Amino acid sequence: MVIYPVIAYIALWLKQPLMLIAYLMLIIFLVAVEKCRNKHWYSGLTLLLLISVIAYFTQQDTVEYLVYFPPILILMSLFILFIQSLAKGQTPIITRYAIMFNDKLEDKHMRYNRSLTKIWALFFLFMAITSIVLAVFFSIESWSLFTHLISYMLIASLFIVEFIYRKYHFAGEIKVGFFEFMKKIIKIRPTSLQQKK
Repeated sequence: MVIYPVIAYIALWLKQPLMLIAYLMLIIFLVAVEKCRNKHWYSGLTLLLLISVIAYFTQQDTVEYLVYFPPILILMSLFILFIQSLAKGQTPIITRYAIMFNDKLEDKHMRYNRSLTKIWALFFLFMAITSIVLAVFFSIESWSLFTHLISYMLIASLFIVEFIYRKYHFAGEIKVGFFEFMKKIIKIRPTSLQQKK
């Protein structure tokens, strides 16, 4: 998963969309096997069915269009995840992460985390729309450059800028450095982000 953007960019640069699709199918297959091993049969079988559908479309003349869907779907899924967490009765996704670091959050932290969740939601929506526009009106090379390289640079930039601003905004409250902060975030499993009110 980590090297997927690199594989995608190289495959499209070489004009080998099937190479990218095969790699994507491998990732889905490995996830499906893991789901089945953990007796999550419904999820595992659904993913295997998805592989069959992708394999079918690889035999069609429009196979190259398959490469557009994963990044756009991921960005739209992230937008939906963040925006839904802002609904009434829900805990903003950023707040759920913050709770994993500190059970006692003050009102100023709650307001900041809610605003930050809005920013991330709009950010993912902007990138999804940009990716769609590039896919429709520009070359696949331009789309791939943005989707598999520039978009990740933008995500990293937002992380860094937000961390710097957070340290300034909450002066003296954040003791860890940026890389230690990122390590803590990466270690948090999505399944542990329980809804908390």
